[in-house]
Amino acid sequence: MKLSITKRAPYAPPVEFVERKGVGHPDTICDHLAEELARELATEYLAHTGAVQHFNVDKAILAAGSVEIGFGGGKHIRPSRLVLVGKADSLQDWRPDPEALAEKYKGKLLALLPQATPEAFQVEVWLNQSSADLASVVTTREADVPLANDTSFAAVSLPRSPLERTVFDVEETLNSSDFRDQLPIGRDIKVMGAKVDGANHVTVACPVLATAVANRREYDDVVAAVETAVQRIAKEDLGPGVDVKVNQADQEQSVYLTLTGTSAEAGDDGQVGRGNRFGGLITPYRPMSLEASAGKNPAAHVGKTYHAVAADIAARLAAETAVSESTLRLLSSIGRPVADPEAVHVELVGDADPLQIRSIVEECLADWRGVRDRLIAGHYQLY
Repeated sequence: MKLSITKRAPYAPPVEFVERKGVGHPDTICDHLAEELARELATEYLAHTGAVQHFNVDKAILAAGSVEIGFGGGKHIRPSRLVLVGKADSLQDWRPDPEALAEKYKGKLLALLPQATPEAFQVEVWLNQSSADLASVVTTREADVPLANDTSFAAVSLPRSPLERTVFDVEETLNSSDFRDQLPIGRDIKVMGAKVDGANHVTVACPVLATAVANRREYDDVVAAVETAVQRIAKEDLGPGVDVKVNQADQEQSVYLTLTGTSAEAGDDGQVGRGNRFGGLITPYRPMSLEASAGKNPAAHVGKTYHAVAADIAARLAAETAVSESTLRLLSSIGRPVADPEAVHVELVGDADPLQIRSIVEECLADWRGVRDRLIAGHYQLY
């Protein structure tokens, strides 16, 4: 492993944009359910074969349906269709059952969207046998360490900036069960933060449940309450004077109503990897990989595991050294042990002993089993 250590100035861009797609956004739904499937497959392979066999289920698409909707309710005209797609080794003592998984993951989708009814969605699971060459890479061990199944890279920066914290906290708060118990809103909440010329702006798209508002006045009351909550959250991280807009696309005869809580019901398609990056945000002013972590193999797919390792390294640097900020970049090489990347670049703010940094990096990489198990347990914010 070639380790490079460099210093940089604190992250404080004069202009910054940050986005987060909430749990009900069609892209995030695909990420969420693909990752749920990956965690289940990894758990079952471990239980039945003693190892995580080759699989990747990081391909999923949510094809939008259509509704007729207005104040007071509506009806489904055509259901949305979710298709979870991937490769999975079926030559072991245990093999996945796509039909049973389709039924199970329709239940998970309906649990994710409490207002949705079964006729709103169709769910399919397509799993083909893994390719022999990649399966052999994953199942081969060098000193008991799995080999990387791809040449890829990961990039992670910590801690979050004030604007990044605000955008994440706004979506997380609005999408919490406590908040949704107070206001009749759906889960397809999208938040965009911007810092321009010293001024902070937060724009929120938040669907209102059609069955809960009888007219425009009641709808506007909900939107106003959401705006008040966003102002309060933004003030905690950004101070007073944040410009907040909620559902600014609303017009006299057109507002953001929903039956299921997601815009997939009315023309908005979704796909794995088109939404939040590792860490839960879209951050064009930060170095980041376009790799979709959700649905990938947690033992050998470095596009997933190296993001988790990088987050572990950054957390330890912050806790154990005088480093206040860091950006980690890890480069893999296919067929090389996952604990021995091609190169690691640690870019930091602050001071630390290079030998201590190397020790932390090597220890985090050596903990590949811990990373695998924490990924399976859902420890990391993947999307």
